[in-house]
Amino acid sequence: MDGEVVHEPARRRFVDRSGGSESQLIYVAGGEGFVELRSTWVDPSARGRGVGEGLVLAALAWAKGEGLKVIPTCWLVRTVVGRHPEYQPLLER
Repeated sequence: MDGEVVHEPARRRFVDRSGGSESQLIYVAGGEGFVELRSTWVDPSARGRGVGEGLVLAALAWAKGEGLKVIPTCWLVRTVVGRHPEYQPLLER
């Protein structure tokens, strides 16, 4: 991944603007102590470069730092957690 992920809490999203394109992961509050990582979209020009995984890892690190459990609605979140089992304890079952 060559871009920097920025957290925009007012818009409830993480954004990567690498290569002049914008990709994002959108989340919603899932209740007290929970966050739902709902949807990840990667601009076609940025696909295949780890941008989506970078967005998910940034969101997971944030959730961990905030002490939140994660509801992984987005399929990519489940895929990334499979590659990074250190985040498995964050997932709400």
